[in-house]
Amino acid sequence: MKKRKRSPLSALILLICLAVAAFSAWKLYGYFRGYRDGEKEYEELTQYVDTSQQGETKKGKKDKCPITVDFESLRAINEDIVAWVYIPDTGINYPVVQGEDNEYYLHHTFEKKENFSGAIFMDITCRPDFSSDNSILFGHNLKTGEMFGELKKLYDTDYNEEADYRKHPVIWVVTPDAAMEYRIFAAREISVEKDTDVYMVDFAQEEEYQAWMQKQKEASMYETDTDISSYEPMLTLSTCTSDTEDGRFVVQAVRIQRNAQ
Repeated sequence: MKKRKRSPLSALILLICLAVAAFSAWKLYGYFRGYRDGEKEYEELTQYVDTSQQGETKKGKKDKCPITVDFESLRAINEDIVAWVYIPDTGINYPVVQGEDNEYYLHHTFEKKENFSGAIFMDITCRPDFSSDNSILFGHNLKTGEMFGELKKLYDTDYNEEADYRKHPVIWVVTPDAAMEYRIFAAREISVEKDTDVYMVDFAQEEEYQAWMQKQKEASMYETDTDISSYEPMLTLSTCTSDTEDGRFVVQAVRIQRNAQ
């Protein structure tokens, strides 16, 4: 019985398929390798943060910041550091940088390594001491939950039915000079093109700022009991969404205390 000979065309197609499969596997490996490299870097950076103070709140007194940060060591690694952001009992526990533009840290880690994990960074128009009316922090929405990948799970009730801001109502921001506690008052998905006012940084009048904050609170996907009448500065955490190209999910919080370091 004669053996069937494989045609040159079928052999070529098989070769192409094998090449495509190999390339895809290589890209997938690089993708997950990048995730792991970024994750490992940020895990190692937590050695400069002491969380042993958690639970030391004294009755009748304001909450004590649950972390202390070794900024001297962190500044030796990257002079762009301005703060550390921390949401208790979550994975959000990262250094915050401010670069010369809003592009570099989209694709570079805190240690300035090229990586799609990027870094948590402050908008270049904000003052690095968080004294702007609205201090804005950006971070990627990674599927692993790294960076700001947990925000939707924690605060987006459309994405996660069990999301509840009351479970994690507080965001801590620590700078070399102060420890600041913020309480969440709004969360929602926005369009960068349509909702540009979300990224307002400073206001000419307190009344204008108060009216803007009230507008943000009313636009929230759910009602919160946070008081926003004190004219205190606020914080916006912003991350991308997978729904639309210009979609962003934002969490907004008002400062309720500031303690000098």
